[in-house]
Amino acid sequence: MSKDPVVLKSNKYGLSLQLDATVPFEDLVRAICEKFAKSAEFFGEASMILETFGRELTTEEGLVIIQAIELNSKIKVILLNENNEYKDARMLGEIDRFYADDIYENAKIIRGSVYKEDSITSDSSLIILGDVKSKASVQAKGNIIVLGTIEGSCYAGYPDNTGCYIVAGQLDPKHIQIGTVSGEIILQKKWSLRAKRSNSEPVAVSVWNHELLEEPISSGLLKRIRN
Repeated sequence: MSKDPVVLKSNKYGLSLQLDATVPFEDLVRAICEKFAKSAEFFGEASMILETFGRELTTEEGLVIIQAIELNSKIKVILLNENNEYKDARMLGEIDRFYADDIYENAKIIRGSVYKEDSITSDSSLIILGDVKSKASVQAKGNIIVLGTIEGSCYAGYPDNTGCYIVAGQLDPKHIQIGTVSGEIILQKKWSLRAKRSNSEPVAVSVWNHELLEEPISSGLLKRIRN
């Protein structure tokens, strides 16, 4: 019996794909399409981080695999983790890694959405595999990453660390605060010209000159602030 070229596993962040390094890439993609088509009802509609291992992928191959998954299921891939490097799923630019205190090792993980009148707190960073609904609130000592939409209140860097950031698939918040800085979120037009944002690209909010700045994550705003 031949070896399965694609082995699908779940992990605490989303899904892992073990990919056979010896089969032609076209055969690998065909196997991914078949596997996710058969599992589409099981997964339902979900946003998640995809991890791949066992095979080195080019940027173009990574994009093809994401498209194969999304065309054959209702899954939306937000981030791709290849060899411990997190990249924007749309390949519009590199995310070298999310910064500050090994977030993916130490962060508190919430599986699903935070609903109205719920209040979530974390002594480290916080990853929410869903939305922050209207009237819900989340607070973290470190960074906050929301794979869906922020509609409620979001407070990163509690109580006074303005070096933290917030990342979301979409942003429509009632209140956003990082450390001691809150108020209007400004789109930095000068930087945004360097990376035109698509509707599906996550955004980052950071503090710059005592203001909250929003940028498409591919613009490299987080890296410029941290370096």
